[in-house]
Parts: sequence; structure tokens; C-alpha cells
Amino acid sequence: MLAITGVTGKLGTLLARDLSQKGISARLLARRPQAVEDLPHMTIYESYYDKSQTTIDALMGADVLFMVSARESLERVAEHKALLDAAKSAGVKHIVYTSFCQASADATFTLSRDHAATEAYIKELGLTYTFIRDNFYMDFFVELCREYDEIKGPAGNGKVSAVVREDVAAVALEVLQNPQNFENQVLNMTGPESLSMAEIAEIVGRAWRKEISYVEETLEEAYDSRKAWPAEDWEYDSWVSTYTAIAKGELEAVSSDIERVLGRPATSLTEFLNSQMDFNH
Repeated sequence: MLAITGVTGKLGTLLARDLSQKGISARLLARRPQAVEDLPHMTIYESYYDKSQTTIDALMGADVLFMVSARESLERVAEHKALLDAAKSAGVKHIVYTSFCQASADATFTLSRDHAATEAYIKELGLTYTFIRDNFYMDFFVELCREYDEIKGPAGNGKVSAVVREDVAAVALEVLQNPQNFENQVLNMTGPESLSMAEIAEIVGRAWRKEISYVEETLEEAYDSRKAWPAEDWEYDSWVSTYTAIAKGELEAVSSDIERVLGRPATSLTEFLNSQMDFNH
């Protein structure tokens, strides 16, 4: 039996729909069960990122847990550890975890450090794992272009092999259909090419036939411009370090794992934009 968290978010929803269409049963775990889409073959359980009896009961009888990382917060690693403790108590054997490319304790992108800590704890608990390590979503950069007609940040000429979210969902679907084939593996989710922010802006602008620009900021300018949105310091750090990590080349590597799992290349930015044209602007 499969259990899935994050089913009110974009990735979890895509995955639940795909499994449902294939007639594969799964438990959908959510803080707010009423917010979960009602789908054939799916049962909805109240559950939290904690080790409460409610969460343990929701996981009882599940062999594989697809664990979408919790919402970003200072408590995220503690929440992850609590959910993993609950999973172990409930008898879950295999954790499929949505991690981040190049996750490490000293990564420039601050939220990557949470993923490194979570990966380490999964191993510490002795659970079988599959780490699906996403690069930044190409969807995010395209959305910035859609909303602001520009991408703005201190990325310099650094490049990123950003991945399309639907490719990650497709890989996750393959993993959950045959989890035994992916035991104790790390799958790096990247696009088929590495692009700078200026190149992304140029490709999007060409596809949409409008001016999209990349505005390079200094570190100070980046923090100042993001003060337009009320947030905590750690959030500003995460937003700005998205770009400084790209500037340092930490997210440039291109992986062939999507092609290996799906038997087709990862979706390019141009292909993604073509698929989006129906509801563009």
C-alpha cells in the first residue's frame, strides 16, 4: 500500500491523479482532508508532519511513503523527523522523498540544507529510500516571466538545469509503480540543458513574442527589492540564495536520470512553453 503526503500541493495532486487514472490504490495524507481532491482508488486520511497517533494510524499498513517535503519553515527538519518516526512506528519500509539537487549541509541555497538533514535521518533510521532530487522548477521561472515580464536576482551568468514539474511527477509515478526497482537510489531531476537567467528570459520572450528581460541585482539590491513582501529573515535568505546558488554554478549539472527512468529526454524549456501556449497570458 502506498501513502502520499503533500496532496493539496501541485506535485502531490499531479501524482494522485496519475495513480488514480492507472487504477493504483493509495492513501492521501493531509492536514485538511476536506481540501483533498476526491479521486477513484484513493482514500483520504487526516495526517500531520508529526508523530501523533493520528499520523501513525494513517500510515499503518502502508509499505511505501511518498514524502513531499513540508512547507518551508524554521521547524521543517523537526517536522520531517517526526513524520519519519511515525512512519517507522507504523511499519513503513520505504521512503520516497522529494529532495533537492546537490543537497548538502553547506549548500548555498539555504533550503537545500533541510533536505540534506532529512536524507541523513532517513538513512539513520535504517529505512529503504529513494531520493528524488529536484532542481529548481522551470515552472517557477516561467511564472516570474508571466507575472513581471522579467527575472530579477543576483545570479550573474550562472546557469541552472531547471526541471519541469510534470517530469518529476512522471518519474515519481514510475517509482511508485515499481518501488523495488529504485531501492536506495538517488535520482537527480534536471532539465536537458543548463541555461542562464538571461537565456531563460530570451527563450520565453521569443516564444511569447514580447520583451522579457533578466535584471541582474547585487546582493544588497536583491534583499532590498524582496522587502516589498513582508517575510522573515530566513525567507529572504532562501529567496536570494536561489540566485546566488545559480551564480556559483551549484545547480548547473545536467543529469540523464529522467531519460533513464522514463525512456524519453527531460522536457526542454521550449517544449514546455509550447505545451503552455493554450493558456498563455
